Amino acid sequence: MFREEARRRGLSLEELSRLAEEDDSIDRALDATLVKEMRRGEAVVDSRLAGWLATVAGIGAFKVYLRAPLEVRAERVARRDGIPVEEAKRLISERERSELSRYWAYYRADPTREEIYDLVVDTSNLSPEGVLKRILEALPWRPST
Repeated sequence: MFREEARRRGLSLEELSRLAEEDDSIDRALDATLVKEMRRGEAVVDSRLAGWLATVAGIGAFKVYLRAPLEVRAERVARRDGIPVEEAKRLISERERSELSRYWAYYRADPTREEIYDLVVDTSNLSPEGVLKRILEALPWRPST
């Protein structure tokens, strides 16, 4: 959602992160929209804070945490965005620092605490299809196709 908001505003993720550090209404509006979407049900939500928000709001959701080391994530971002790996590492680290600081300031939330999730998947050596397969296998119900 944050990426989509940056695109809507014509900003980079880093620019929107810096703006959000000064204006908490950006994160709060996105978080409220996210909770509203999750309450509607039958949706897949991609957000660093979604698992925590669902837990606090009492929303019955299957929460998945995807993790990979910084090096792996930087290589993926570099490939996707056509930038050097070291630049991708810097951007990822800056964004994570900003997000974790804001989430803690707003909600006393640390969305990296894996114990709130129903499934934790290390994506280091998995393709997107492999990640999806792991998630679908772990679901307590089978989605309709």
